[in-house]
Amino acid sequence: MKRLDCKALDDNCPMAWTRERFDLPDDLLYFDGNSLGVLPAGAAADIAQTVTEEWGQGLIRGWLEADWFTLARRAGDALAPVIGATEGEVVLTDSTSVNIFKLCAALMKKSGQRKHVMMEKDNFPTDGYILEGIIDLLGRDHELQIVPRTEIVSALTENTALALLTHVNYRTGEMFDMADLTRTCRLAGVPIVWDLCHSAGAVPLRLNDWGVEYAVGCTYKFLNGGPGSTSYAYISRTALDRFSPVLTGWFSHANQFGFEEGYREADSINKMQVGTPQVLSLRGAYNGIMSYSDVPMENVREKSLKLSNLFIELAEERLSHYGFDLASPRDAQKRGSQISFYHDEGYAICQALIARNVIPDYREPHILRFGITPLYMRYVDVWDCVEIIADIMDTGAWRAFQSASRSAVT
Repeated sequence: MKRLDCKALDDNCPMAWTRERFDLPDDLLYFDGNSLGVLPAGAAADIAQTVTEEWGQGLIRGWLEADWFTLARRAGDALAPVIGATEGEVVLTDSTSVNIFKLCAALMKKSGQRKHVMMEKDNFPTDGYILEGIIDLLGRDHELQIVPRTEIVSALTENTALALLTHVNYRTGEMFDMADLTRTCRLAGVPIVWDLCHSAGAVPLRLNDWGVEYAVGCTYKFLNGGPGSTSYAYISRTALDRFSPVLTGWFSHANQFGFEEGYREADSINKMQVGTPQVLSLRGAYNGIMSYSDVPMENVREKSLKLSNLFIELAEERLSHYGFDLASPRDAQKRGSQISFYHDEGYAICQALIARNVIPDYREPHILRFGITPLYMRYVDVWDCVEIIADIMDTGAWRAFQSASRSAVT
């Protein structure tokens, strides 16, 4: 494989046109779309219009005339086909952490005699922090069980109240068989909440077909919604009627502008909302979601696997003798849309790459992550990235960053 071969792959790629949907710096190799996606081409103008015209001139009329009032639901309906859901099952609201709290607290409150709450060891830690807080809030009757990935099925018992699992591991990119685990949990009578932060927009999802009842995720990674953009919550139609929120507010009320004294929950996915939507954030999220319009997720996945397999192939040719060990599954069917490597000097190498305008990121312990984002990533980007890593290692340029203190954000 040579760079010319990669260029030929780009020239003949059926998804090459989707790169035009984004504003990308010409001199940057961006491999961090698994942490923060790039700017959709129309997003800045759309957000500016919301500020200067809809708000600046329309003022409060924007809630109806500019459809601010329905934006959270419209964005959810636009996202639904990307994750294999249907209209009315998804709403954009709050942050991922808050939505995890809302779903898990409500389900744990109704868990009866079941008191064990399960999450995966090495999961993104905030999920555990939230569960600890819920347990404390509910009077410490529940117990958090942190279980290795390979032992989750065997750890399910008649005392398991809830499982909170992340579909794609944030460090390694290892991917659960969501359909199989959902089926297993259901047979055990255990509700399961799926965290889709590293899945939506990265791999094909069929939440309805797989029997998934509850899920959350962010929109600022693969979905390109912008920094801190509004999260989403999914509740299947089959579960919606029996779900009762515990974090309640006027946007989840059955008669919102009736201003009743008592609370009555909405009979729709609106019950996952709480307060007034973050309109500017929703505008960014909506633009990011719409960058997937007319793009089948199967095509995204096909290109993702080709890009990631190329990365692994080139890295093993050029980098393995420098101590790069593949942290991601070699089996593509068990891997999301990122490639991770262990390296003892991972942080210094990451900083050296950033200095060369190549942007991956670093996660403890000693993991370099490279997000694979097919909508805008090219095969030549993968080639150039590996060549620059090899040059950094060949020349020892990474040593200049060896004693650098950790940044607040890695």
